[in-house]
Amino acid sequence: MTHTVNNAKPIFSVCGKGGVGKTAVSALMARAFLELGPRPVLLIDADPAGGLVSAVGEKADKTLAGARDQLISTARGAGDAEKTRLAQNLDYLVMEALVEGPGYSLLAMGRMEAKGCFCPANTLLREAIDLLAEPFAMVLIDAEAGLEQIARQVTRRVTRVIALSDGSSRSVQTIDLITQMVDPSIMGVIGNRVDRVDDLDLPPDVEFLGIIPEDDQVRVFDRQGRSLWDLPSDNPALTAAMAVAEKLINP
Repeated sequence: MTHTVNNAKPIFSVCGKGGVGKTAVSALMARAFLELGPRPVLLIDADPAGGLVSAVGEKADKTLAGARDQLISTARGAGDAEKTRLAQNLDYLVMEALVEGPGYSLLAMGRMEAKGCFCPANTLLREAIDLLAEPFAMVLIDAEAGLEQIARQVTRRVTRVIALSDGSSRSVQTIDLITQMVDPSIMGVIGNRVDRVDDLDLPPDVEFLGIIPEDDQVRVFDRQGRSLWDLPSDNPALTAAMAVAEKLINP
């Protein structure tokens, strides 16, 4: 399954295998985009396990999952007319879940609690992206680990798929699979916690975007639950993320 995107708005999706460091890299890239512009930026924490919200020092009292669960709960026992009204209120519930910050908004996927399938999670996420993206200058998505959201075309409007690799065989296999699911021309690979591009074993025709080095300060911040946006401007990992963001903004 291959899909291409002609949408001019920059919509970036950071993906890769579990444990490759997507959330930390997404947080660093988000800060870089906010500093380099243009604004406003929409940040989407699309991993149900969460992480980006805290990694950028925010709290999400409401989530996309909460909106879905609220709809399911209210829809039980409702008549057809009421269900139609509820569906029309989805836009409002999604907008209400946005966390607003200076130059950005943040939407968290959250965990699904209600049973049943009033609106499948990834379908709702895809529709939320379509609904919310328009007024923003760019969008950055911290995607769910693995391939599920790509397979369900949550990334259908994404202009660049940013795959992370730590050089392990699993991350190489994941990237190979992603190239079979999206147009390789919109893909780019970031090496995370590796020393050389030769460690990545990149597929042909996939752009190498740069390397985010192993960084003790990032590890300490992460362990202490501190926002990665509070890293000093000369932090090596942040500096590397800035260089990647510059390449993405001005290809």
